Amino acid sequence: MLSVYAKWKGAAYLKATLQTVLDRLVLTSKDLDLELDPARTTSAEELQKNALQLRVVTKVFIDDICKSASHIPVSFRKICNIVRLAQKQEFLHVSNLLN
Repeated sequence: MLSVYAKWKGAAYLKATLQTVLDRLVLTSKDLDLELDPARTTSAEELQKNALQLRVVTKVFIDDICKSASHIPVSFRKICNIVRLAQKQEFLHVSNLLN
């Protein structure tokens, strides 16, 4: 049920948040090599270059997501808080059982 709700309410937020960065990524995809499997790269230098490119791409995604925090639907914030509190209670319960 949470998954359906997330798709219903979150699609517009995700599109507004990530569409620009995804469009840029598609435009530059032919110039990017993000392969990190050593068996699929030709050298340590290529692997290092690919890792750097992946870090840059990841940073752009994370930065855009962080900048959009104020645009997260209020209902998502409430649900995430409920899930966080429930998880925290469960963690404390399990911790007490183990001690």
